[in-house]
Amino acid sequence: MRWSALLVCCAAALAFPAGASAWTPLRAENPNAKRGNQLMAEEQYGPALEAYDEAARELPEARALQLNRGLALLGQDLSEQAKEAFIAAADPSAAPSTRADAYYDLGIAFAREGDALSQQESYEESSAHFREAVDAFKRSLRVRPGDRDAAWNLEYALKRIREEEEKQEQQEQEQEQEQEQEQEQEQEQKQKQVMEQEQEQEMEQVMKMEMEQVMQKLKESETEKEEQQDQEKDCQQIEEKATKNQKKSLL
Repeated sequence: MRWSALLVCCAAALAFPAGASAWTPLRAENPNAKRGNQLMAEEQYGPALEAYDEAARELPEARALQLNRGLALLGQDLSEQAKEAFIAAADPSAAPSTRADAYYDLGIAFAREGDALSQQESYEESSAHFREAVDAFKRSLRVRPGDRDAAWNLEYALKRIREEEEKQEQQEQEQEQEQEQEQEQEQEQKQKQVMEQEQEQEMEQVMKMEMEQVMQKLKESETEKEEQQDQEKDCQQIEEKATKNQKKSLL
């Protein structure tokens, strides 16, 4: 029986059933492999990975070890390293059951990443990861036709691709609307600035005209004052002249 990794309730998740094993009876005799299997059953993924790494050094050609290493890595959310291990486990030299499991779990890893990206609203990247998941599940089914779990997850991944594409389209439409609104706001702001500048210029013109009028009035007032002073001076001169003439006539 293989370690099972299922997509549950429309979300990528791993389930490790008790007693499951990816080992042949001969390889299960390896102490580190047995210890890793036990730790995996207890969901102690870090120590399990250490045990599998020790076993891999002792059995470098054991592709099934790479499969279980990948599951231990995936249990720690180390998706990139897990995918590398699954790809190594899917080597053509591996047993068909190991290759089928490796492709299946590779699909799970891609689907989990796609789900995480979707939650971050990175729908385009999410869709790309679900496409990788689809490819992996198809490869698993080619090696092991009739696998119900792989077939179910294949349909689920295809469905998620459609959903992510719809979300991407909606996101792009919303972004376009936001850009249009920003452009409209920017245009309104520019128009407002132009109007404010025109109003400032008009105010400056009005103030300038008022100042010119004030200066003109001051100038006119000074002119009137000078004329009045000249008239007063003329009158004074006439009076003085008349007074002199009167004095002469008296003499």
